[in-house]
Amino acid sequence: MIIRRYFSVLFIFTLFLQADILKENFITFDLNGSSPSVLVDFESDNLEKFMSLDDNDNGIISWKELKAHKEKIEKLVLPHIHILSDNKQCQKQVKSFEVYRRVHQSYIKLDLFLSCPIPKDEISINYDLFFDVDKAQKAFVKLKEQKSKPIILSARKQSVTIKLENHSLWQAFKNFFIEGVWHIWMGYDHILFLLMLLIPSVYIYKDKRFYPRGSFKEIFIEVLKIVTGFSIAHSLTLGLSVSEIVVLDSRFVEVAIALSILFTAINNLYPMITKHTWMMAFGFGLIHGFGFANVLHDLLIKDSKDFLAMLFGFNLGVEAGQMVIVTAVLPVLFILEKTVFYKRFVLYGFSAFAAIIATLWAIQRAFGLSLIPF
Repeated sequence: MIIRRYFSVLFIFTLFLQADILKENFITFDLNGSSPSVLVDFESDNLEKFMSLDDNDNGIISWKELKAHKEKIEKLVLPHIHILSDNKQCQKQVKSFEVYRRVHQSYIKLDLFLSCPIPKDEISINYDLFFDVDKAQKAFVKLKEQKSKPIILSARKQSVTIKLENHSLWQAFKNFFIEGVWHIWMGYDHILFLLMLLIPSVYIYKDKRFYPRGSFKEIFIEVLKIVTGFSIAHSLTLGLSVSEIVVLDSRFVEVAIALSILFTAINNLYPMITKHTWMMAFGFGLIHGFGFANVLHDLLIKDSKDFLAMLFGFNLGVEAGQMVIVTAVLPVLFILEKTVFYKRFVLYGFSAFAAIIATLWAIQRAFGLSLIPF
């Protein structure tokens, strides 16, 4: 009954989120050879805005079709990349074209040969690929096998000059703090999990019924325990994973995150864990920490002097972004807790919606499908 009643909500939210999916690009300079080169990785889904790739009209873009359009793709991408080595323009030439999978997205990797000297002081890049059609795009720039910090490019910041010496710890911290904030805000699965924990926090469950807590102080303490448990847990596994002390398969982690949302949503509909929910937040938070770490594995160099600054900055950014969400949601929970609307549409309705979304996420992440566009 609940699922049927609120299935229409799934369609509305799908349309809303489809335009705001975070796309990540990775730019890696290799300055160790006789001449510089650069690897450019981007999600293949971006290309559908610019060219027709579905040659057999079956609704699925295969790797074979992507490779068949190699020249068209290169012609699209190269004009959006401009590189200077010590203020000297570098000409670009494609050495290799590769299609591969990262988590649950198909990526294209271009290995570019740069016809310019190895820089002595600095290397600069101007990169605006896809930024004009998708403001949520991010590009992560780093130097391969060198003690340097990754730089984050976006529609607001399309150029960067990397100094080959004297890196700033503060700059590394600041860049990754901002990235941490944006990652939690664009991480729909993490936000949905947090909301599934927060929504029932205004109630006490006893005698098979939900009763309003009534006191803002009681609600605040319950929310504080939940958020603290979640934060400590994901901070712990984030540090362990990016330090390569404990590393889990990324597909397993993504599926487990979806299942954590499914469990908490079902728990809201059919309560099983009704006391000490902060312990549930802590347990599932351990899994979400590995999910946060998946973003950083390709960006951080474990032996870099900037490693701790970047790790701490990202984690603090996640916490700051999370607190903004909690601060915005908490007053709403308190104001609406005693209304029929809250119990029927927020607790039951939104939890049913979350259960549907989490189920679809788990299936598509486990089997590499594209059931929903976010």
